[in-house]
Amino acid sequence: MIHGAAGLRPTFLVIGAYKAGTTSIHHYLKQHPQVFMSQRKEIRFLTYAGHERLPLSPVEFASLPWPVQTLPAYEALFAEAMETQDRGDVSPSYLEYAEQSIIGIRAFVPEAKLIAILRQPADRAYSNHLFHVRVEQEEELEFRSVLRFEAEGRVRRVNGLPRANIARGFYYEALQCYFQAFPREKIRVWLYEDLRADAAGLMRKIFRFLAVDETFTPDVSIRYNAAQWPRLPIPPTATKRLRRLVGPFMRLLSKDLHRSASKHYRTL
Repeated sequence: MIHGAAGLRPTFLVIGAYKAGTTSIHHYLKQHPQVFMSQRKEIRFLTYAGHERLPLSPVEFASLPWPVQTLPAYEALFAEAMETQDRGDVSPSYLEYAEQSIIGIRAFVPEAKLIAILRQPADRAYSNHLFHVRVEQEEELEFRSVLRFEAEGRVRRVNGLPRANIARGFYYEALQCYFQAFPREKIRVWLYEDLRADAAGLMRKIFRFLAVDETFTPDVSIRYNAAQWPRLPIPPTATKRLRRLVGPFMRLLSKDLHRSASKHYRTL
């Protein structure tokens, strides 16, 4: 565990999820005069703080690009903020590695408010796959084959981390860790579809949760990290392996978030 004297630290965290609009949220929050966002996104320091429990070998862990590894370096990211400003850290690893990240959150920012933006996990998995193929120019494998390899434990590793299309979609289990670790009133969960349908409206809700001026209207005309290719349907050959993601997600919507699944999502 990492220790150090207290300085300016985040007052809220956007914990995920990957490919669910967190980059856009980061830029929209950054425009608010009462909010200070770290210039670096995906800091991952609070995941690093619990790294003893990450499911990685020492060699894998050492090969990872951890941008911030000390508490002074973490606090330095917020040194230019005014004490009266809310301060935010957007790191989707906090949802993907929930148990490990909670260790760091409890140690260093236990009072921070927590925000999660979720995306239908089957759609998120396919979007993630297309991103790696078309942007990062990874070897183009059939999506069904990628899912089969992952199910068999033959997951490709990039920078030491597994390229896990399915594992990143088990929001239910990850959020249960947060619901058990922190008061529910400190956690808000919204959907990627909320962002797509009414970005300005979603930002008002986020500002209200943070207790900053919700009448401020950010420029939401730009969608950051948006795909530059046509939105393609999930290949029918891959749907069977993705069904096990959708069921728990639908239960999360109805049971924990009190949202209507039929309004936002089709079943596979």
